[in-house]
Amino acid sequence: MKYNYPECRRSDLVEDYFGHKLEAPYTWLRNTKDPEVLDFTARENAFTDAWFDKDEVEAMKAKLKAEHVPEPMMRLSPWRDGYLASESKDGNSSVVELDSSMNKVRTLFARYDLPERTSFAADACPTDENLLAILTMVDAAPRPDIVIYDFEKKENLAVLPMTFSGSWSKKRRSYYSPATKVEGESSLTTIQRWDADTGEVAEILTYPENSIFGEISRSEDGSCFIFCFSMNYSEHIFYSYEEESGQLTCLNEGCPLELIYVDSTADGHYFISLKESDHGTLIVIPRGGTIADARTVYEEKDGYMDSGFSAGGKLFVHVQSCAASAVKTVPDGTPVALPEPVCAIAPCGEGRGVKFFSFDSFTSSPVILKFDGEKFETAQGTPADGSEMVAELLFAESGADGAKIPYYLVRRKDAEKDGNHRTLMYGYGGYNINMPPWSTEMVSQTNIRSWVLSGGIYVHCLLRGGNEYGPAWHLAGMGMNKKNCYGDFIGIAEKIIADGWTVPAKIVISGCSNGGLLMSALVTMRPDLWGCVIDSVPHTDMIHFADDDRGAMYITEYGDPHRSEEEFLYLKSYSPVHNVRAVDYPPVYIQTGECDNNVPPYHGKSFAATMQSMNTSDNPILLRVLEKGSHDRGQGEVFWQTIAEMRVFMEKALG
Repeated sequence: MKYNYPECRRSDLVEDYFGHKLEAPYTWLRNTKDPEVLDFTARENAFTDAWFDKDEVEAMKAKLKAEHVPEPMMRLSPWRDGYLASESKDGNSSVVELDSSMNKVRTLFARYDLPERTSFAADACPTDENLLAILTMVDAAPRPDIVIYDFEKKENLAVLPMTFSGSWSKKRRSYYSPATKVEGESSLTTIQRWDADTGEVAEILTYPENSIFGEISRSEDGSCFIFCFSMNYSEHIFYSYEEESGQLTCLNEGCPLELIYVDSTADGHYFISLKESDHGTLIVIPRGGTIADARTVYEEKDGYMDSGFSAGGKLFVHVQSCAASAVKTVPDGTPVALPEPVCAIAPCGEGRGVKFFSFDSFTSSPVILKFDGEKFETAQGTPADGSEMVAELLFAESGADGAKIPYYLVRRKDAEKDGNHRTLMYGYGGYNINMPPWSTEMVSQTNIRSWVLSGGIYVHCLLRGGNEYGPAWHLAGMGMNKKNCYGDFIGIAEKIIADGWTVPAKIVISGCSNGGLLMSALVTMRPDLWGCVIDSVPHTDMIHFADDDRGAMYITEYGDPHRSEEEFLYLKSYSPVHNVRAVDYPPVYIQTGECDNNVPPYHGKSFAATMQSMNTSDNPILLRVLEKGSHDRGQGEVFWQTIAEMRVFMEKALG
């Protein structure tokens, strides 16, 4: 072993699971405030500092900043003569004001303008523009809060704590769903309401059975709310709430379903149902009725219908086919033209008779589109020229079971199969989440266009566990099927090698969060297949994750090692920290944040310590712990430092 890594004490703790003995030498790293843990973290960061050449990192930072394409404004909502919007810059978020032409007027809430808080988005009360609901986050807090702010008086009126979801009513009331409260073995989710006239908080509804979080949607016309209680990341219970009458109706009582809310009109509540078909069926439930009274409005036959919206007095559905977007009219299913055939659009706001959508693709750059119910037009940004590039949809056999797995291979049109292309592979495969086309890889912030035009290849892996093909695709990569997604990724890698595009030494793989678990599992399963691994905020301990603050939320996706011997053995069979061996590993850069409550930092720390002690190659295993980092790559200059380190690490690994 080439490197003298920081020493990390191994305890002699042995745990018992269903009669199976499990060594747990690094569980003491869970206590982030312990002086011994702080000392280990400081020594690891110092080691990583010393490994990098400061001048190289500074030069890379300057290069990345010069090449950076600003992200378009998101979360647009009407305010005064223009819009409120969320701006993302340097890994940080702020709330800004735009004029009617979508030009930035000023920053309203930068980081810490509201003391100790980062502001992510704001929404004005529809009947009082001085009342703002600002989605904020305190460093190291487990969940965001909504701050109710009087813009005229410049004062906070209330903090609606620990909530992901909130919405104004016309009566100057803010509805929100705070964090679940634990009673016995159940996590109970509540819908509450803050009243601007009285300053009082009222409880509207508590779902009496176990649920992991609640969401609130408001109909396009503001006439009603839909309350969603999630049993897991797929199945939900829905209530409709008519504020004027106070009528509260459970739409699918006692029967959690895979339903996606679209909108409510005088005809009823429109949902996409995934019960009848993985393609999706648009149904309408009459006002005051239940799912038993629903009728079918539209059936999708080709792609996977995952959302819908109203515009110009008409209904539309968003359909994805292998992660790419299509928009179709209801009920005839006529496609609406999009700027590119392989692209991704997503709702990002509304106002003044139009809907706004983010647009991105592998070969262009992100912009904002506006849609009036007839056609899409660019509202902000300028698309890049991708005429020299091609994004091919291809298929590989999964290394797990031979299933056909789709992936996009993005390359120059004149690229040849000479086995010499630097290749960047990205995957996620979890939580029923779609991985749409994008112009910038999420973790290392690699601009796909620049990477490809300089001779590289980008591979976008659509693994099971996501929702690219609907619910069945998710189920095939979760729980006791989780290892399918690792076999899927390996199958794609072996296919592009066999096709002559690249060789293992030239492959960089990148992922974060559940994708970090993917990276960690892949490097322990097939260390011979990768030239470099970028592993950000990863789950790595699939036995102790269930005891984390958010363990109950993640059990729904991964399973519970405490529930049965079968689940324990399955999770242990791929748990990265428990499967490190004394073999040659490729270069690995592991990054985590001290303030991360989604995936606590002990996951990255214990994995790094284990790999450093077992690696028999001369390749570096680096750990970067961000002192104020959360479930991200840092903010401001810390963000640019982290990204620059990742990119320098990649360049050195690829020679």
